[in-house]
Amino acid sequence: MLIKQAKRKLGCFFDKTNITLADGSMRPLNLLTVGEEVLVYLSSGKTQKSRVLTIFHHQRSSVRFLEIYTVNKQEPLRLTPSHSILIKKNTKKQSSFHYSFAHKVAIGDFVFSSELKSLRVINIKEIILYNQTISTPLTFEGNIIVNNLIASCYATYRHKFMHMLTLPLRYWYQIEMFSHFNYFIVHLIDFYSKINF
Repeated sequence: MLIKQAKRKLGCFFDKTNITLADGSMRPLNLLTVGEEVLVYLSSGKTQKSRVLTIFHHQRSSVRFLEIYTVNKQEPLRLTPSHSILIKKNTKKQSSFHYSFAHKVAIGDFVFSSELKSLRVINIKEIILYNQTISTPLTFEGNIIVNNLIASCYATYRHKFMHMLTLPLRYWYQIEMFSHFNYFIVHLIDFYSKINF
């Protein structure tokens, strides 16, 4: 099953998605706070702790989510179709893990767990929920572990492009003395997303 995506939409996680903290415990995204340390994935194939730089929240009257189920029968990952996750396509030709939009994930593909193991996708469901808050944390590494799966902090555009584009922003968020201005930037981005999405 491959979900078609007609046009670019704002991408985020379900607000009650579990985030893996630096100590390995879980916390729902809606209770996560800026400055907390979470686990992130490194391209070297390891995980390390990293600080949450900011969290973007968006209120929507209705949200289309995809629920991605894997072989280990854990709670499915619920995210918007244009959010990126770390996957490996189920093809005969050699393929490596890369970030891809959730709507491009198909049954039989593999996602990457927090234990750095590949998990086969066994089902994908599409649901619509109403009066939702959708959220996205931002880390310096540009990824986060959600419901035990490695996912990007970015959506709408390709992970590599967004990671390069947000480099100045990610450095800016590390400057504590500008926390009030950072708050302004978050709300400015939310306002822009309401106009354009």
